[in-house]
Amino acid sequence: MIRYGKVMVLMVALFISGYGQEAIHKADSLVRKAIPLGEHGLSVMVTRGDEILYNRQAGYADTESRRPVDNQTIFRIGSVTKQFTAAAILKLVEMKKIDLSDPLTKFIPDFPRGDQVTIHHLLTHTSGIKSYTDQPDFTERVTSPVKTPQLVGEIRELGYNFDPGAEWKYNNSAYFMLGHIIEEVSGLSYEKFLSKHLFKPAGMKNTGVYENDKRYGNEAYGYAMENSGSIKDALDWQMTWAGAAGNMYSTAEDLRKWNGALFGGSILTPESIMKAHSKVKLNDGSDHPYGYGWGITDFRGLSRIGHTGGLHGFLSCLVYYPEIKGTVIVLSNCSPPKNVVPATFAEKLTDIFFEEHLEVNEAVAMDSLALEKYAGRYEYPGSRVMTISREGDHLFAQLTGQNGYEIFPKGEHSFFWKVVSAEINFMVEQDKVVAAMHKQSGQEFRAAKLPDRKAIALDAGIFDRHVGKYDLMGKEVRVWREEDAYFTQISGQPKFRLYPESDVRFFMKDMVVDVEFETSDGSTSGLIIHQAGQQVKASKTE
Repeated sequence: MIRYGKVMVLMVALFISGYGQEAIHKADSLVRKAIPLGEHGLSVMVTRGDEILYNRQAGYADTESRRPVDNQTIFRIGSVTKQFTAAAILKLVEMKKIDLSDPLTKFIPDFPRGDQVTIHHLLTHTSGIKSYTDQPDFTERVTSPVKTPQLVGEIRELGYNFDPGAEWKYNNSAYFMLGHIIEEVSGLSYEKFLSKHLFKPAGMKNTGVYENDKRYGNEAYGYAMENSGSIKDALDWQMTWAGAAGNMYSTAEDLRKWNGALFGGSILTPESIMKAHSKVKLNDGSDHPYGYGWGITDFRGLSRIGHTGGLHGFLSCLVYYPEIKGTVIVLSNCSPPKNVVPATFAEKLTDIFFEEHLEVNEAVAMDSLALEKYAGRYEYPGSRVMTISREGDHLFAQLTGQNGYEIFPKGEHSFFWKVVSAEINFMVEQDKVVAAMHKQSGQEFRAAKLPDRKAIALDAGIFDRHVGKYDLMGKEVRVWREEDAYFTQISGQPKFRLYPESDVRFFMKDMVVDVEFETSDGSTSGLIIHQAGQQVKASKTE
């Protein structure tokens, strides 16, 4: 036990004694810094082949009773579930009960445009079907159970973001429906099929589908970190909503066994594994670093296959480095986190235990005028904006809600951060930057460069009719003016400045969001928020 004031942080470790003690001490220091007061629980493991290099549990599974995390504590693993769903589909392909080219209508006959969507599209997040977890009222509904037919029916009505195969967009709807398909084709429940064909062959004894009304003997409870640094009970999902997109629980030890069995050839054939771990090709011939339930990226020169998971109260990361047969696992029972972002934590552990296999980023010289073309605003997930700006011979990057940091050139159109392990590669067409590829924590995504939008000057008094309060599905939205600047704020969120494009249409620079005011007879009755292809209305209350 290590004492910090009045709080004791329990730490339990198992590791191979022959491994370098310096690495062990560095990893222990990371864990202590992550949860110095035992704010919540953490389970981490690093292996190479069959050798366990590091196995550490710290903090509490239940902060009220001070029950510590140990090697058998189960965590909900969120979207790490997706690789198990993908493996189950591939197992059905091997059993010749399904084909990757099968259309969705074969399993859900009346699904709109389902004849254009294949199992391949569902597995690779390229179906274009809108994700049910992106809907504005999702978190308000997630604490009550839902039946699979009901949610599949709701997904049917959501429509599409793009044509199947045209783009890549992370999609929980697709994986929820894949779970439904597994049950329809196999005649077994999702959990029974996985238990028979995946869990048991891998020797996983503490893994399953989480049921809210079931009692588990050694369960980690989920917590949320508040701005004050204290924690509270997290929103408790009814895991029927997660389905095959994220409803599993497991332990670090079981996930170690899973990677060992999977990459050792005990679960799927080499052909299936090759398909699962190949980057998806889009209709235009470009590829995206995602296969079937696994992200396909690299980390400082090492190939990396893995996935992260996140839901209220839980964060997880499971990665594999095939060139060195290395596995890194991080499980946390706190989300949002204060110090522990599992994907970043996993990279720090990789730095410690596999340092000799990693490339070192070194900055190269670049002409200061050449930097100017990269300046601009780029659309990041969650409608956030990465603003790239040049100051003399230096380039800086600032994401919405965060501090700005310098990025350093490592090659043509390629830059890296020193404060975090991340890279940004600018995509240039005819000497103009059109987008950027961001690589961080095992994920990679394309960020389109946003066009410049010019604000107009409003006549005096024009904006005053929009000032007031609005009701957005039970949440208050305020709109106000500070001299010649206009602002809006949703209750519980930061305020954002609005820039006028017309008398009734405004845009933000810190978010990819437009606000349109509804007017009639010279007065404003409501507003419409345009974000991520969706429109949400709010009525004016005062």
